[in-house]
Amino acid sequence: MILFREFNEEEKIDRIWYQSSMIVYSECYDKPDTPLKDVTVVFKNGSSYLYKDINVNDYVSFVHRGLDGSNGKALNKFIKPNCSEYQRLEDVDMAELQRKLEEKQKAMKKSESGD
Repeated sequence: MILFREFNEEEKIDRIWYQSSMIVYSECYDKPDTPLKDVTVVFKNGSSYLYKDINVNDYVSFVHRGLDGSNGKALNKFIKPNCSEYQRLEDVDMAELQRKLEEKQKAMKKSESGD
């Protein structure tokens, strides 16, 4: 389930925080001149992977948990088998990622209340 989603129009990055047993966060990078996307996924243990050349339909299925209702199962069904390559990235500081989520949620609440 999506906790918070933000699309940065300038950078063309879709950032999503999840409530999931496996996955905490993902970033999807639009690629110029192609419908394919690169997707970074951060797991609860802080490990992070970049999956390259993902079809937009596979990305949408992953984000919306596929037919199984699980982002982890959707990752294994739609992203992992359909990427051109993947690589392990540096582990993520989970406290920092949580702090960013809280900041964005506060900012959204503030803008919704008109403050």
